[in-house]
Amino acid sequence: MNAKSSDSRRKFGQSANGFSRRKLLKSGAGITLGLTGAPFIASGLFSDEALAASTINIEIDAGQNENPFRWNADALKSKFGVQFKMIGLPFVGQYEKLVSELTARSSAYDLLVFPPYFLGDFVALGFLRELDPYFSLLDPQLDDYMPAYRDPIIKRNGKTYALMYDGDLLQVTYRTDLFNDPTEQKNFKAKYSWDLAPATTWDQYMQIAEFFTRPPNLYGTAFYAARGFCYGWFANIFAGLGGRWFSDDMKPTINSDAGVKALQLLVKMKDYSPPNILQIDYPALNEVFLNGSTAMVVQWDDLALKVGNPQMSKVVGKGGFAPCPGRSLLLYSRVMAVSAFARNPKDAYRTAAYMQLPEVSITYVYDSNCGQDPYRLSQLKPEAAMKNHTGGPALDATAAKSYVDAIREGLKGGYPELGIPGAPRYLDILDLYVSQALAGTLQPKDALDATAREWDSITEAEDPDRQKAAYAAWVKSFKDAGVEY
Repeated sequence: MNAKSSDSRRKFGQSANGFSRRKLLKSGAGITLGLTGAPFIASGLFSDEALAASTINIEIDAGQNENPFRWNADALKSKFGVQFKMIGLPFVGQYEKLVSELTARSSAYDLLVFPPYFLGDFVALGFLRELDPYFSLLDPQLDDYMPAYRDPIIKRNGKTYALMYDGDLLQVTYRTDLFNDPTEQKNFKAKYSWDLAPATTWDQYMQIAEFFTRPPNLYGTAFYAARGFCYGWFANIFAGLGGRWFSDDMKPTINSDAGVKALQLLVKMKDYSPPNILQIDYPALNEVFLNGSTAMVVQWDDLALKVGNPQMSKVVGKGGFAPCPGRSLLLYSRVMAVSAFARNPKDAYRTAAYMQLPEVSITYVYDSNCGQDPYRLSQLKPEAAMKNHTGGPALDATAAKSYVDAIREGLKGGYPELGIPGAPRYLDILDLYVSQALAGTLQPKDALDATAREWDSITEAEDPDRQKAAYAAWVKSFKDAGVEY
């Protein structure tokens, strides 16, 4: 993300320019009415004819994640008479564009697809409709959701505001041909005194990365180091070292000893990565593994499916999958929500509910031509990972079992991404300073101390007591779901 868009995201969280969530809530400009009266507002704004329209506008980050909707377009039309228009927004910068439209009470979107760390802000600002009243239209079958993706992700204050579309976590993808090579195993053990295998600690991960770094044709690892989401790869290590976002009294702990070590490790990881590491983003990270130039990467779990696609991969049949050392960050994911200002909320809900049904979602969460990943218990089947949405081949039996097992194990140690009000601003500040540490303009400790100071400012702008309560409720929701934090 360029400097201009980075600055714009930061400005959305700064009270100095008048656009903090706290000020919006007090503005009386129609937004606060949406907190409890979104259905009333929408019904007052639009006629019955408009609400009964058969075409809905779907907002989503542009690209491969639009595909499952397109694959199901005929079914949606035949079952519900629903047609749709996709409105693609940038992957980086989506938050600002949505807030700009929704603050203006725009009806540009009926169905919103976004990462759940937006949800705290969007619920507080009255941007979304509560979905529980719509369940009678089509049962979403929430009992089948994996607990980590149910109440902590889609609910706020005991009410459902979203349905799942994509269940993300970070995962290690590694080259089995390298890890299983007898000569490599012998040489590795001679150097490090332990058997070559997927790392269970970050120190082990660094040793494997060092061992396989043989430029210019092979590098030990790579990671998302570009501005926009590099914070996630830091937070993933931070989680594995026992870190927490905040203390119970809402004091940042990102600059704790665990945080400093995590960022030091990430900076050191550049030595074992391709020379263009600071430019590597999601597609580039996929590519450096798929072209055979890296021994292992930490990436979103959909990479596994691309490894098995011969049209995308030079390492078909050479992919192994494992949970991240210590903990696996539940980074990003996507949910579907109905805009408070939707012209056609019922069909927007029907579309979202249909797309996440067990029999529908299982056809796309294992397809290499999209970025969706499992979030239902019924989806954790190796045989399902062997088919794409057409019923054609996806992963072979060995890779499918490795992949599903890695997801299951990763979820056991899943670490929640911050999801309280203000989360997009907290995380963007963290991303800014992680990127500066990676660029060498700040030392890791200085970068995290600066992050902590700005986090304190965001908390103050949001209302410390309210943030403390929201954080406690968020932590409890994960603990209630069996997620350790």
